[in-house]
This record gives sequence, C-alpha cells and structure tokens, in this order.
Amino acid sequence: MKTSFNTTSFHKAHFSPISLNIHTLIQLYWSSVQSKLPKNIFNFTIRYINNTLPTRKNLLKWGISPTSECSFCLNPESLLHVVAGCKTYLNEGHFTWRHDSVLNFIASILKSVNHCNLYADLPGYISPSVITGDELLPDLLITLENKCIYILELTVGFESNLLTNATRKRQKYQDQINEQLKNYEKVKFVNLSISSLVDFSHPSLDFTAMLKDLKFDEQCRKYYVRKIINICIRSSYYIFCKRNKEWDNPQLMSY
Repeated sequence: MKTSFNTTSFHKAHFSPISLNIHTLIQLYWSSVQSKLPKNIFNFTIRYINNTLPTRKNLLKWGISPTSECSFCLNPESLLHVVAGCKTYLNEGHFTWRHDSVLNFIASILKSVNHCNLYADLPGYISPSVITGDELLPDLLITLENKCIYILELTVGFESNLLTNATRKRQKYQDQINEQLKNYEKVKFVNLSISSLVDFSHPSLDFTAMLKDLKFDEQCRKYYVRKIINICIRSSYYIFCKRNKEWDNPQLMSY
C-alpha cells in the first residue's frame, strides 16, 4: 500500500530553500502525480528523498559493497552522481535524454499556438540557430506576430544546484536577449530550471507565465506542469536503473 507523503517535509528535509509560490506549486501537483505512479517508481521517489537508494556510496556505508566508486569514472557513486553528475553518463547521453524528453513535450504543446513560429533544438524542428546563430543556442524559441519572442532555456539538474543553474543561465543569455531586442519589441527569457525529481527554481515561474500569455487556460497549465513532473520522475528512475549498465539510447519519454 502506498503511504501518504508530506511535500512540506520533503522540501525542508532535502532541498534548498525556494520561494513560497514554488512550494505551493509543488504541493498542488507533485503529490497528485506521485500518488498515481506505479509502485516501483513511487518507492523510488520515497527512497530518493530519504537518500536510501542503493548507490555504491550507500552500499559501502551499509557494509554491502567493498567500494563506493562508480564503475565508469571511479568517482564516489552518490545519488547526485548517478542522476546528474557522472561525466561518463553525461557523455553517453543519459542526462541529455531526460532533458530532451521534457523539451520535446514542451515543444509539442507550443506547436498548437496560433500565429507563431516555433524553433527547437530537437530533431524534427527548425533549429533556433536560424534566429540566434550557432554561438549560443537556446533550447527553444517562439516568435509571435506582435513582434514578441520567447527564449526558453531548460535545465534539468540536481536539487541543490537549482538556483545556481538558473542564475548562470540568465547571465549567459543576457547578451542574446540584448541582441534580439534589435529585432523584436519584446524579448522574454524563460528560464526553466527544474530538478531530476522536479523541484522548480523561482525563475521557473516565467514558464507558467508564458503559458498564460499564450492563452493556455488554467486547466491546461496545471495539466502541463503535472506532465513535466511525470516525465522528470520517470526518466530519472530509468537513469537510476541503468547505472553501471550499458546505455541503450531509448526514445524520448512521452508520458
């Protein structure tokens, strides 16, 4: 039987402080998604939060493994290492697959916006480089008839790095924002920085604001946030299950 889970305790115990608005968002949507997960993935979320998953670092601490080293890079295999830190996993595409699964879902919903042009750094879409050039390539662009452009940059990382990631991306794209102001009356930077188990940095509120600006009603916005939560949880679960195994380049997740 699935036990109830207090998301307030979850944030206080495991994650860095974030805004009250983001807490409210997670409390509204995270538990509803978690309660509908298959038992194995539900249990994964609980053990993730409590840091009791069988990483080699934990197995060494429990006296089960003779070493804490990752099989590939020989760094300590912590939870952070498995879901967001291993350079070998990064090079093999584990984390890019999760990132692109979320991005692909976002692009799929934005295709329905009327009178716009959509560009995404994904197969099957026109590249944002058409607008920005190749030097600094955002994940997604959407241009509207009213001379407004949205620049969306997505980061899926570890909980403790959320604010750092969001700040770094904003600074990185400031010159690009200024450059696009030469061609567009409004340039809106959407800095969507979320964690591997779906915590949202404060700047991620820009994403829901963008959806509202693009005339998605409240019910749709809630549904899309829940979908993103679902994709992040399930893809992080898959990444964890594939630790110390050959990566099989799965298709992008589309829950």
